[in-house]
Amino acid sequence: MAGPYASSGWSDLPMDLLIWILHLLELPEALTFRAVCSSWRSASAAAGGVPYRQTPWLVSLANETLPAGDQHPRVRRELCDPAAKTELRSLLDPDRTFQVSLPRGQAVACCGASHGWLIMANELSDLVLYDPFTATLIPLPPITGFASCIEGVYGDEGKIVGYRYGCYTIGRVYDVQSPGGYFYDKVVLSGPPSTCRAVAVVIHLDGKRLSFARIGDNHWQQVSVIRRSGDSFADCIYHRGRFYAVTMEGILKSWDFGGPDKPRKKTVIAEDDEDMFDDPVITRYLLSTPWGHLLQVRVFLDTLQRNNVRIEIDRLDLKSQTRVALSSGKALRRHAAFVGQNSPGILSTKEFPKLKSDCIYFTTPRLRERRPFENRHNQWSGVKVYDLKRRTLEAAFPTGGGHYGTICPLEVWVEICLQLMEVPFQKRKAAHGV
Repeated sequence: MAGPYASSGWSDLPMDLLIWILHLLELPEALTFRAVCSSWRSASAAAGGVPYRQTPWLVSLANETLPAGDQHPRVRRELCDPAAKTELRSLLDPDRTFQVSLPRGQAVACCGASHGWLIMANELSDLVLYDPFTATLIPLPPITGFASCIEGVYGDEGKIVGYRYGCYTIGRVYDVQSPGGYFYDKVVLSGPPSTCRAVAVVIHLDGKRLSFARIGDNHWQQVSVIRRSGDSFADCIYHRGRFYAVTMEGILKSWDFGGPDKPRKKTVIAEDDEDMFDDPVITRYLLSTPWGHLLQVRVFLDTLQRNNVRIEIDRLDLKSQTRVALSSGKALRRHAAFVGQNSPGILSTKEFPKLKSDCIYFTTPRLRERRPFENRHNQWSGVKVYDLKRRTLEAAFPTGGGHYGTICPLEVWVEICLQLMEVPFQKRKAAHGV
C-alpha cells in the first residue's frame, strides 16, 4: 500500500532535470525521449529556450520507396522518386545507422539544411521545410511561384500534371516530380521559421538565378540573374543579418532583406580572381565563423597534389571589400567545418574532441564547375574529410556504408535543433509515420 512518502514515477521528474538530461542526448535517443510520456514531450518542447549545440548528422534519403501493397516488394529508389525514410549517421558513432520515416511524398530531393530544418522538394516539386524531431512540415511557395521560370500545365479537372520552363523557348512538358530533382541548387534560411518572417533564399536553374521568399509568401521574388555563360553561383550564406552569394569566378554580392521595401543589393567584391591561379576551381564555399569573419574556401583541381586537390582560404574583408589570404592550416582556428547542401557549420574541436580539428567535412557539391568536377582525377565528391594541415583526403566514415552520391548529392549535414517551433497553425501540416 502506497503511503504518503511513496516515490514519484519517472514522469514526475522536475522539468529542469528533464531538459538537462535531454541536452546530453543525440538525435535517436532524443526522439525516444520525446515519445516516453506527455511530461517528457513537454520537456522536449521547452528545451528550445536553452542554448546548446549538437554535432551535425549526415542525412541521406534512403534508397527504397514505399511498397505499393502487401504483395509488392520494395524497389530501389530512382532519382526523382519520393523517399520513404531518411538515414542518419553521426561522426561520434560512425558504425550505427538510424532510420526515420518521412511523410509520404514529401522527399524527392534534399535541397538544403538550415537551423535544424531539412529543406526538401516534394512529389509536386514544391519546396517544404521539415523538422525531423517534431515532424513538422511547413510549405514554401510552390514551384509555379517562380513566375519567370516555371509554368504549370493543368489537366481537364484543373489538377497540375506537369511543368514547362517559361524561360526557354522549348515547349517540352516535364512531369510533376522531375524538376524537384534538379531545378533547385541550394536553399538557405535566415533563421528558424518561428523567427519574425524568416527569409528563404534559393539558388536555382543551374546556378544562374537567385530568388527569395518569406515564410508564408505565395510566390518567389527573383533578385539576381547571371547572364555570363562562364559563370554561376557557387554558394550562398546568411552572415550577420545579410545574405552573401559568391560566384564561381569569385564575385561576391550581398542582400539585406530587413526593410519593408525591396531587398538592398550590394556588390562587395566586383573583380573576379580566376586569373590569379593556373588550376581550375572545382567549387567554392562561404563560411561564417564563430569569431565573426566571413571566409571563402576555394577548392582547386591540382594534379600535382597527392589527392589532386588544393585548398585556398581567404578572409573576405567586408569593409575594405578585399580578399585577405590566410594560411589554410590556421584559418579554422582548430575548428571543423561542415559544407555541402547545408548552411555551413563550424564547430570547436575543444567542445567536440571526436571531430578532427582544422578539417573540412563535405558532401558532393551540387554547385560546381562541370569540367574540373568531371575530370577523372577529381576526388572532391562523396562524403569525405579534408585535413588542411596534412593536406589529406579520406572517407568521413571509415566503415563505409550509406548511399553517398558521387555525381549528384544524396546527403546533407544537419544540426538537429530540439525545439518545437511556434509556427502559425495554418502554415503547419501534420506529418505521419515518424
